[in-house]
Amino acid sequence: MLEAQKDRLYEASRLRAHGASEEEIQALKNAGKQPFRPAFVGGKRKRRASEAAAGSFEVPTGQFTMPN
Repeated sequence: MLEAQKDRLYEASRLRAHGASEEEIQALKNAGKQPFRPAFVGGKRKRRASEAAAGSFEVPTGQFTMPN
């Protein structure tokens, strides 16, 4: 078991011992998590909102050349 999993289980059991309800424990567990958003829809990769707004994220190759 990973250390992070052990820490989450320990924290949940500690909260239960202090009288927290299951709803409060779940709310604290999920507080930092981002909602799931699929990257592929219909077998094709979705464009990110920032890509759609900016057009393209292609960087000109001249920015990565070594200075003389």
